[in-house]
Amino acid sequence: MIRYFLVFLLSCIVFISGCTQESQTATNQAIPEGFEALTLTDQQKIEIFEAAEKVGVEKVFVPSFVRKGQKLEKIVTGDQVMYFSLLFSNENEETYLKVQESPGEVLLDGVIIEEKDTKINNDITAKWISFSNHKDNIEGASSGLYFQQDTTFIMISEKVNGKKNEFTKSAEEVATFLKPLIK
Repeated sequence: MIRYFLVFLLSCIVFISGCTQESQTATNQAIPEGFEALTLTDQQKIEIFEAAEKVGVEKVFVPSFVRKGQKLEKIVTGDQVMYFSLLFSNENEETYLKVQESPGEVLLDGVIIEEKDTKINNDITAKWISFSNHKDNIEGASSGLYFQQDTTFIMISEKVNGKKNEFTKSAEEVATFLKPLIK
């Protein structure tokens, strides 16, 4: 009887460890190659919540992951427009990720040059938007992935290896795995 119990116990341990390895593998697969999990200090979280409160954003979202070597460099709030931005960059700033959040629809008084529909998480409608301060200023255009998640309007833009203003699949992946920031 004791022998059967030990065999049963050993089988349970092997099963549980296999499940743990499988869930860890699944978590690792959620982070695309070349990216790493985002870590924020308690002070950074406080500063993010202060910026959100200043502009009226009730629910704050942050990326689950950023490109390897990127860290939160700046938190910027809009002067006349109610938004805040989180800027993640690497040391030489050739690569950055900007997550802009607002309590209402904001396109920064831009003229839309190009627009392309997409889906995030298969249920959130999003648009790739390229916009500029004037319809003839295509060289100065900015672009980003624009969507609403819960009550927050979000724009994600990216500059990769010195190239900005492109619609990047990685920005869609970041958007898919945004998570609410918890106090």
